[in-house]
Amino acid sequence: MISTSIFANSPCTIYFYNPETNINNFASLKVEFDKYLSSYGSFQFQPFSDSKSFEKFIAGRDDGVFLMSSWHFCQLKRKFPIDIQARLVGISKGKSTHEKILTSNNNIINIDLLKGKTVASSSNEDYTKNILIQMLGEEKRDIIDSIEILTVPKDIDALMAVGYGMADSALTTESSLAKLAAINPKQCDFLRTLARSKEILLPIVAVPEQSDENIELLLTIIEKMEAVLDGKKKLRMLGMDGWKRLGKLERKYLGE
Repeated sequence: MISTSIFANSPCTIYFYNPETNINNFASLKVEFDKYLSSYGSFQFQPFSDSKSFEKFIAGRDDGVFLMSSWHFCQLKRKFPIDIQARLVGISKGKSTHEKILTSNNNIINIDLLKGKTVASSSNEDYTKNILIQMLGEEKRDIIDSIEILTVPKDIDALMAVGYGMADSALTTESSLAKLAAINPKQCDFLRTLARSKEILLPIVAVPEQSDENIELLLTIIEKMEAVLDGKKKLRMLGMDGWKRLGKLERKYLGE
């Protein structure tokens, strides 16, 4: 049971930006989350479609929490003297991490043959190319710089794009490959695995270093979303099943 006896005069906000997902309808996402959060009090959801606007807006803010990719959180901590700390991490299929897998059609037998080709991804171009550099190494930067990124709505769409000849390769999660194997095993047989990433931490929720009771209450509401039917539905919109408090392993992934 979540106590909602403490409310701020002005709304306490979830500020959201995630370069790993390609969300087409931010208005719908905001409406759905605002409706859910408002049932607990003066809380709201504010999504952002680009990193520059998000970074500029949240600088120095202490009136909410920040829901973002773990990769972007680490980037922010390096770029700015920003006083926020990660408190929650997403869970999907019982894990707080996932791997990215680079697959291609069978004609691409090695990384060098990706030069000038098209890679499909549900993440934005900046994030996709950064992950490719982590996977393939700086020595392959000239190849990565030559790649064209085809941004698609969902992870599974990236794999389908390879099957339909719209892309030569796809950067996806392992779970999407498993899904393709279940719905279209023949297409899956024509894919070649070129590289795997290290484990990547799922999105995190961060709070200002100096948080207050309203922020702590909002954090609790987010943490307990999976225990509420409507909360589960909202989590699925973000591609997750739940949240957990960060442990030593998760903090290690964040370099803390």
